[in-house]
Amino acid sequence: MAESAISAVLGNVSTLALQETTLLCGASSEVEFLKHELNRLQGFLRDADNKQRRGDEGAAILVSQIKDAAYEADNVMEAAEYMRKRNRLKKGFMGAIARYGCLPSDLSTLHKVGVEIKSIRRNISEIFEYATRLKIVDDLGHTCIEKVDIDDELPQDYGPIHQNFEDIVMVGFENEYKEIVGKLVDTEKSLSAISIVAMGGAGKTTLARRVYTSPGVKRHFEAVCWVTVSQKFKGIDLLNDIMKQITGSTHRPEDQMQEHEVGKKIHDFLLQKRYLVVLDDVWETDTWEQLNRKVKAFPDATNGSRVLLTTRKEDVANHVPMPTNVHPLKKLDEEKSWELFSSKALPSYKRSAIRNVDEFEKLGKRLAKKCDGLPLALAVLGGYLSKNLNAQIWSDILSDWPSTKNGQMMRDILARSYKDLPNHYLRTCFLYLAAFPKDYEINVAYLIELWIAESFIPHTPNHTLEETAQRYVTELAQRSLVQVVDRSRAHGWIEGIRIQDILHDWCIEEARQDGFLDAMDKTDWPSWCIIIV
Repeated sequence: MAESAISAVLGNVSTLALQETTLLCGASSEVEFLKHELNRLQGFLRDADNKQRRGDEGAAILVSQIKDAAYEADNVMEAAEYMRKRNRLKKGFMGAIARYGCLPSDLSTLHKVGVEIKSIRRNISEIFEYATRLKIVDDLGHTCIEKVDIDDELPQDYGPIHQNFEDIVMVGFENEYKEIVGKLVDTEKSLSAISIVAMGGAGKTTLARRVYTSPGVKRHFEAVCWVTVSQKFKGIDLLNDIMKQITGSTHRPEDQMQEHEVGKKIHDFLLQKRYLVVLDDVWETDTWEQLNRKVKAFPDATNGSRVLLTTRKEDVANHVPMPTNVHPLKKLDEEKSWELFSSKALPSYKRSAIRNVDEFEKLGKRLAKKCDGLPLALAVLGGYLSKNLNAQIWSDILSDWPSTKNGQMMRDILARSYKDLPNHYLRTCFLYLAAFPKDYEINVAYLIELWIAESFIPHTPNHTLEETAQRYVTELAQRSLVQVVDRSRAHGWIEGIRIQDILHDWCIEEARQDGFLDAMDKTDWPSWCIIIV
């Protein structure tokens, strides 16, 4: 959604407007006017964005103009905020003047800020005129404006999340889990591989990670590592990651170790170890050859070492040059689909408050069947519907269900859940997750610091910024938009999350289209480098 382009700007403007007006020496009135103008833009931006997605060229121009105006406003706000903070640091008599009046050195800066704000306001007025003239927005004067003031809060729905995402998605895959663990720890001595193959959203990565972290596997192997390969990868990057995981150390950038040197170091270390290497999300048939092209990094010491890979392509699953067990992951049957869907859409802590639970179950079973046995679709749709316990909404979704292929079905479900997030702050926080590498375990405390630093978290009554951000994480987890991988045993707070690869890809595409961030694909950059715009 293009509205995320002005989310951080509104946060900066709101924060600045709360400061002492004398700090801006008269420019504060311009700041307040700018805040109102940006709020007006927020009010009808969704209409323009929806029309843009339907191919309306005029709406596309409007959305682009709005984003440009928002970023210009953000630059001005940063300049004003910098001046305010600088003056607060000044001491003595000059500091008093800086805090309660205006220093001569500030006058030119203030004048420039005021002029730029007026220019931005003129641009915004032209945007309104353009939208009205071309009738891009249906009813500009009566568009529902989303609340973006500092008291913007989430609905109070924070029932317990008793299970991690991995526990829930194991519904229907218990036998596969036991079978794969058994093959990894069997008595066969030669190096061999197990390939889990299934379409996106079928749960193969989550099943593999559950296997990878199982107590039996941890006890059996002396060295383990997990790397996400994806469509574009550099062999040296994967080898460096593997070396760091198995040895606990890495070379310094200035050492400039060559690929064959890293491979040799891995080989020498693993030669005396029974190891497990997991290659997640493999796309190319020659991936294993690329990792071993300079030197055979993964030796066969006939000690029961194993390779586990996940892929969407059957030819990739069969191509690994060693004895391989290919394990096609089946979709969930109707019974298991309903079990997973109902655990998300109708959790136990909500059922007691639902009067007509039978009606919801009847609709829910039909909706679960529409998800075609895909765990991700079932979990995300169930999470969305748990926030919309209205039988008419469920019935409308069933009636409007798109008759499309699985890929587009997943996109429709993700887009619906994203748009249903309570406010633009939370939507922006979700898109920000695309800035992390695929399959990366995100430390929530660190993530919250980043959100606050980016002004994505609003001031809410009776809550600190950290508390509000923690509630945002909980909201995303309840909707299955993030996977919970770690939580505090003391108080139950979520401490670690991960975003599923399909959701990660969707976030990057949405954020790039929104102008929120972009991904750099250059040979001299890390393979996952993301640029925040």
